[in-house]
Amino acid sequence: MSNGTTGWITVLLRLPVFYNPDAAGYRAAVEDDKFLDTADDLARRFGGGTLFIFRDDPPRGFWWDRGVVDRDVLALIEVDVPDTTESREWLRGYARDVLRERFQQKAIYLKFVGPVEHLIVSEEEVRDED
Repeated sequence: MSNGTTGWITVLLRLPVFYNPDAAGYRAAVEDDKFLDTADDLARRFGGGTLFIFRDDPPRGFWWDRGVVDRDVLALIEVDVPDTTESREWLRGYARDVLRERFQQKAIYLKFVGPVEHLIVSEEEVRDED
């Protein structure tokens, strides 16, 4: 975390595109509105982000769980947040209390990457000085 002044970090949330298999091994697709609800929640809290859903060539996740390598097809949400204890604790609680249930998962993986430098290029910066 930053010392004194608040910097920024990028949080990557990896979310499953399919629910865990049922007793017959079938994996139903997670409904699009669950991704959109999650993106909306994060935008309301932190001001915006990016949702990546790869339909044709999706990223795949692999992890070890009780002697078995689990695999998943993933979507990704990327959001820049203030590098504060409050932001991290809110995200931890949100993943635990909302996302695990919403996506029916045992765990949600959050990756904190930073520091992040912002550069916003807008139309207002372009001036014709003729």
